[in-house]
Amino acid sequence: MTTTRQTASRELPLSSGVMDISPALATEMLTRNRENRPLDRGRVSHLREAILRGEWLISHQGIAFSGLWTDSRLLDGQHRLEAIRQSGQTVPLLVFENVAAETFSVMDTGRSRTASTVLAMQGEQDSALLAATIRHIHLFSTMPDTEWKGHSSRLTNAQVLTFLDANREKVTRACGIARLMSKERLIIPTAAAVGYYTTHEASPGVDQDSWVRGVTTGADLSPGDARLALRNALISLGTGTSGRRRNDSRGQLGLYLKAWNAWVLQRPVKQLRFQRGEKMPRPVHVLPEGSSASQA
Repeated sequence: MTTTRQTASRELPLSSGVMDISPALATEMLTRNRENRPLDRGRVSHLREAILRGEWLISHQGIAFSGLWTDSRLLDGQHRLEAIRQSGQTVPLLVFENVAAETFSVMDTGRSRTASTVLAMQGEQDSALLAATIRHIHLFSTMPDTEWKGHSSRLTNAQVLTFLDANREKVTRACGIARLMSKERLIIPTAAAVGYYTTHEASPGVDQDSWVRGVTTGADLSPGDARLALRNALISLGTGTSGRRRNDSRGQLGLYLKAWNAWVLQRPVKQLRFQRGEKMPRPVHVLPEGSSASQA
């Protein structure tokens, strides 16, 4: 450990240093955990999975003890230590010793930087929609038929940044189209962005201009047109009494994909519904020559 500053109110100086924390050492350190808040199992799982993906990095967020770690109280870091213990891997971690015990009441009361904040700090435009779209694309790919909530639905900031680096042009275009489609609050922007992204991935040869124009304006659409059915379904949600239904990105994405599939396959649709618990539709794939389509 190296001394970083002297605290006038304490005989021992605050010290900090990086230690390699093994699962066994994390387990031993956790025995010093007294009068701490209950573990958030979702947060532990989130951290553990980040370790297993190799995303763990040293930062100012470490663990803190009221004295030497070997014989004092753990003040901060129980979630990080538990994640290390469960991961079975050794990782470097910043350890603070001789931290004033009175600081315990003000520790960890701030908010973590969200993916949206990180993207904004890097100069990305419309960072909130960009982060939400990437998260929902991931959910569509990995757990399409379950509710998109809980710790399993979370993404680390590193995952969001990695996805953006690999798919920047496609995801930023999807967000731009989503803003156009949602300008009259017809559809949730995230649902529109994920819908556009996934259908373009499935059928890149389809010219989506007509689709976007029809859903956005509703101009010159005949009864039975899937774009009209989608508009009517979304308008119905917006005028209903269920706030959950109106603000359900997954549900609106389900409607979007049902309408898209019908439109690509030229099937008439009078009414669209997507029930809670219903499996998420997969966008149809149009063959390269554009002569036929198949269900994914």
